[in-house]
Amino acid sequence: MRSLAPLAAVAALALALTTARLCAAPAEVSPAASAPGSAPAAAAAASAPIAPALPAHALTAQDAQAWLDGLMPTALRTARTPGAVVVIVKDGQVLLEKGYGYADEKKRAPVDPARTLFRPGSTSKLFTWTAVMQLVEQGKLDLDTDVNKYLDFQVPPRDGQPITLRQVMTHRAGFEERIKDLVAFDIPETPLAEVLSGNMPARIYAAGTTSAYSNYATGLAGHIVERVSGLSFNDYIEKNVFAPLDMTHSTFRQPPPGALLADMSTGYEESDKPGKGFEVVNIPPAGSLSSTGHDMAHFMIAHLADGQYGNARILKPETAHMMHTTITRPFPDLNGMALGFYQDDINGHPVIAHGGDLNYFHSDLWLFLDDHVGVFISVNALGKEGLGEGIRDDVFHEFADRYFPRSEPVQPIDEATAKAHAQVMAGRYQTTRRGETTFLSLINMIQPTTLTANPDGSLTTKLLLHPQTFVETKPWLWHEVGGHDQLQARVVDGKVMTWSTDYLAFAFAYEPLHGLAGAGLEVPLLVLSLALMLAAVLAWPVGAAARRWYGAAPLPAAVRTSTRWLAAAAIAALVAAVAWTALFAVVAAITAPHLDTWLHVVQLLSFIGFLGGWLVAGWNLVRRVQARVPGRRGAIAWATLQFAAFTMVLYVAASYHLLNFSAGY
Repeated sequence: MRSLAPLAAVAALALALTTARLCAAPAEVSPAASAPGSAPAAAAAASAPIAPALPAHALTAQDAQAWLDGLMPTALRTARTPGAVVVIVKDGQVLLEKGYGYADEKKRAPVDPARTLFRPGSTSKLFTWTAVMQLVEQGKLDLDTDVNKYLDFQVPPRDGQPITLRQVMTHRAGFEERIKDLVAFDIPETPLAEVLSGNMPARIYAAGTTSAYSNYATGLAGHIVERVSGLSFNDYIEKNVFAPLDMTHSTFRQPPPGALLADMSTGYEESDKPGKGFEVVNIPPAGSLSSTGHDMAHFMIAHLADGQYGNARILKPETAHMMHTTITRPFPDLNGMALGFYQDDINGHPVIAHGGDLNYFHSDLWLFLDDHVGVFISVNALGKEGLGEGIRDDVFHEFADRYFPRSEPVQPIDEATAKAHAQVMAGRYQTTRRGETTFLSLINMIQPTTLTANPDGSLTTKLLLHPQTFVETKPWLWHEVGGHDQLQARVVDGKVMTWSTDYLAFAFAYEPLHGLAGAGLEVPLLVLSLALMLAAVLAWPVGAAARRWYGAAPLPAAVRTSTRWLAAAAIAALVAAVAWTALFAVVAAITAPHLDTWLHVVQLLSFIGFLGGWLVAGWNLVRRVQARVPGRRGAIAWATLQFAAFTMVLYVAASYHLLNFSAGY
């Protein structure tokens, strides 16, 4: 869920360019909740607590093992996920560490929590942030100084304002999303400075104003650690974090060196499918860690003890306290962002955490600060229909409800207010973590996020793996029915500015779409336009055959020429549209090979098919108006429709940055 990318989402979105998906226009205000059973559940909540108080179990090794042994095998089997590791620490000790299933399904090699290396993905960032805070407490870094002071290349200012490390650590640097070359398979790692200086994203927000999760910004922090310490990032982490924490089976190096590689778990799409190669993260500080559950326990123990592990210390107590409790809160009642950790408070218990996803490994780490408890989980497959990555959320929620349950019930607001506010919220939105200046902006058109107002005043949306229904508990704050999530909106003068949820607010918010996109018209009009172009292609030979069949007089030469040119332009536009669909599907895999040549070919096709086609359609319309032939009115109407179709396609191409030769995305 919280990853190198919710970019697994990009893969799903890319395939939405198919006509069937494009034609689906979700309603904004429905007569019933879209999730089965969700509207009745929400209605029942009007007279009962949304989240009732529950009794607590004592957290012991025996009880935790019995609970996990009942949960994990079934969860792995249902999700078709080969293996997982789960570690629980409490009061400075490992309470439980256990492997489930297989590290290598083909060899039937079981997961060993002390030896099997998993890929924690973006949970790796916690090591980068720990390194930054070590250098802060040494006086070598200042969280509020322009990062350009520490870099060997320059990050241009936006609106005259620089970026600071504090903004980087709280994902408020303002960079747009980029996925190019983020992850690849079994290739040499590119030097970090080269990756960062050669593929800098645009800054689309003023620094410090908007949450927009950024792997690139984390890479900047890692490079700053290199520059200030005089060590490579790998060497620094090994010397200053792994060594004092006795993390002997952990590395940021790709692939793991020596004997560690032999202990590396294989990653899978799902059970009974071939294993995948080693995923190389080209911004290592953002997600290249390989580690065992046992080693991750040491890291959790150190942070829960304010930087102390045994006789070693990686942070001073005051530094660790600052890192854990300095909260940037984009929404007043939602979880916010500490310095590197995000808040994941649950059932009234303060929790800091960080999840991570590669394509085939999905992980999460939670620290219950007041309870001195930590949990780490990693699974080695996406699983059937993405269910593998959902296992960690099930573990977290069931763990919290079992051992740290809610002590006070949550009650809904009055129904009249809920209904009025739900109507205001209903609509289409785009995420602040997006590609704004590249063709990735197409995602905003292909699949906007929708909020649906239900008749009882509840809201339904699908942000994670399943639809969620929310009931309002106080003005502009909603609680998930049957779950733990919350949703809050910032509303000014009756208009929604932004909204987010507890699970997502640290990384991004949602902003309303406007114009054709906000009205849900862009996709239907685009589909209609492409259909008209296809009709223009078919009309050329069909019309000629019909005239021969009925013995009609041939069209004037000028009209015949413009008709042929229009058909050719329509073919070019359709080819360009298909090419973008194919390219987008490949790019969405994130591990796509270098595609610059193909991208430039598709961009050239766009100029020919979209811009050139629009000019041809306009010329054809002029010719039809000028021609004095039978059926002139119908011909002019048809030419006008074609011109409108090409205009719509050109509008989409220009709006979503298909008409340029940039190789960035």
